[in-house]
Amino acid sequence: MNLKQLNPWRFLAFRLFSWFWLVLLITLLVAAVAAKSLVDDTEIRRLPPGIAEEVRPMLHSLQRFDSVEELSRKINRRDRNRWLVVDADTNTVLNSSILPKSFDQHWLTELSQLNRPRLLLHKKTVLAGPFLVDFHGRQLALYQQRERPDRQGFDLEMLPQFTLPLLLLLFSALASIGLALTMTKPLRLLQQKNLQFASGDLAIRVDGPDRRSDEIGELARGFNLMASQIGALVQNQQRLLRDISHELRSPLTRAQLAIALEQRQGGGLQLPRLQQELERIDQMLDELLTFSRLDAGQYQLQAQELDVVELIEEVISVNQLEADNRQQQLIYQGPTQALAFCDSRLIARAIENVLRNAIKYSPHDTTITLALQLTQGQLLLSITDQGPGVPVNALQAVFEPFYRVSDSRNSQTGGTGLGLAIAAQALRQHQGQISASLPAAGGLAVLLQWPQQPNAMRSE
Repeated sequence: MNLKQLNPWRFLAFRLFSWFWLVLLITLLVAAVAAKSLVDDTEIRRLPPGIAEEVRPMLHSLQRFDSVEELSRKINRRDRNRWLVVDADTNTVLNSSILPKSFDQHWLTELSQLNRPRLLLHKKTVLAGPFLVDFHGRQLALYQQRERPDRQGFDLEMLPQFTLPLLLLLFSALASIGLALTMTKPLRLLQQKNLQFASGDLAIRVDGPDRRSDEIGELARGFNLMASQIGALVQNQQRLLRDISHELRSPLTRAQLAIALEQRQGGGLQLPRLQQELERIDQMLDELLTFSRLDAGQYQLQAQELDVVELIEEVISVNQLEADNRQQQLIYQGPTQALAFCDSRLIARAIENVLRNAIKYSPHDTTITLALQLTQGQLLLSITDQGPGVPVNALQAVFEPFYRVSDSRNSQTGGTGLGLAIAAQALRQHQGQISASLPAAGGLAVLLQWPQQPNAMRSE
């Protein structure tokens, strides 16, 4: 198995899963980092000795103020809004305007329950206290506010509210848009090419998406293959119409000429010629009808056990006269008997079409060999001529309907291109196959292969 086929990235379903999974993983990682950064890391520590000694002189000088408002205004003017004054009895902040808006004042209740001053670290705020003061018979608790040292690196708390969720949504939206474009853009291109092809531009192909290794690439390559085959089929059908019109016009013209001569001369001298031309037209129409029925799967096989060797000899005898006219020898090689279960008319038609093709294209004074072999329940009939052969790239195409190696036409090479196509369809009806090769000695070898006892053979 090709290792490239085991690559899961070539499957669109895996890409979709990986994309959404990656976006989800990144979102969770960012959320985890944000949660860790935004967690409330409030701490209560022991008060360093230096702070208590620093504030003691200021606490003793507070009695000189007449009111709490004057006390708060004077000490904060001097120390740049660093002192928080709280009514110790009601635990009410008397100058809460100097606190940050994000500060949770419930922490002051926690501190007021302690028997000695502590250091409170809350987000970016540091409070030292409470320092209890008896101010004119009123119990006050003072807290000294200090700035917390800046943290190293980027701080998510600096972002405005709702910024982080919006950034996460924006990232998910951009990632989803990118994924959607990788799928919808080639699909839109495929739709456009499909409409152009449907409008009659049979040369249109999909470039770009066909180089992808996922299902979209397979779809694009499938479209290109379909377009190539349909284009070739339409071209062959157009060529068929030209060929059929030529083939029908020629015998019809000769038949009309024979009728005119017969009317002028009388005596029935032109009747054999007229009959020959009408038989040719009938044979051509029969070929078209046979291929149409085989191609549509409407041909009912009449299977029976028969001797294939006897059938081959009968086909040889029917075409011996034409071969003699060209000084060609038809030689059979193989067993004297080969029983098989098949449709005698269809198999004979396939053998005769290949043989007549070999007679038509082989030069005079040459040999055409029909070699039959029995191998593991398979019949292998090789028909080899000494003609010019065909190009290597046409070895498979010669079995396609309406195909001819050359567009040139004359009385020897003219035809509808259905003979080998009918032979190929006849072999497929018998669960067999047909192929062509170029022998080293020259010419063309056509191999007909089908089983002696096909499965599910239909019979009437």
